[in-house]
Amino acid sequence: MSAAINVILVEDDPDLRESVVEWMELHGIPVCAVRNAAEFYQALPNRQFQVAVIDVGLPDQEGYVLAEYARANTAMGIIILTARSTIDDKLRGYQAGADVFMVKPVDCRELAAVIHSLGARLQAAAAPAAPAPLTGGHWHISPTLWELRLDDAPAVTLSQKELQLLELLAAQPGSAVPKRSILARLYQRDDYSSSRSLDTLVRRLRAKILRQLGQELPLRTVHAVGYCFAADISVEQTEPV
Repeated sequence: MSAAINVILVEDDPDLRESVVEWMELHGIPVCAVRNAAEFYQALPNRQFQVAVIDVGLPDQEGYVLAEYARANTAMGIIILTARSTIDDKLRGYQAGADVFMVKPVDCRELAAVIHSLGARLQAAAAPAAPAPLTGGHWHISPTLWELRLDDAPAVTLSQKELQLLELLAAQPGSAVPKRSILARLYQRDDYSSSRSLDTLVRRLRAKILRQLGQELPLRTVHAVGYCFAADISVEQTEPV
């Protein structure tokens, strides 16, 4: 059975805030409701929240700033609420780190469904994943030459991002590395744009290895967690200068 999903709601409209809290708690979702950015920052150290529901139009600070702070400093899922519905508003929300962008008026049933879905995904990502069975062959990374080699096959030249990704996965062969850890290392941020960039990087790297070696790269996607390298792999140790 999954653990309760603790939610922090940041909403300055008292009627909306109270109605959301009442509906959510009647349906088993614990909610801590605050009125503004100051109360949001004060509440964070006192309780572990899985999901933040943030209104954009707050009296003391834009909700986008709170979303950026939450994305940079917590593992919470982030839902933005706003009456603004232009594509620019939505893009700004996702760039700030939102997982979901919802336009007011919001149906509490839909909001609850989004919270449950987002919370379940985050709980699954936090759970330790079983190591993947390792495939045959030995892969070797040369950071100095920016190359990847399988046994005695010709070396494949790597880009900087490809090298960084493989070095991260090589530190824990067979074990899943969280996607957020990879994004932080490769792109110094975790948002929609960087997530899509990582997906593209993985797809192109797999295609490159298959094209040059005629061999599938054992880089596995671990659902709701991240990626793992499911084979024996080592990294060439460089001598200190």
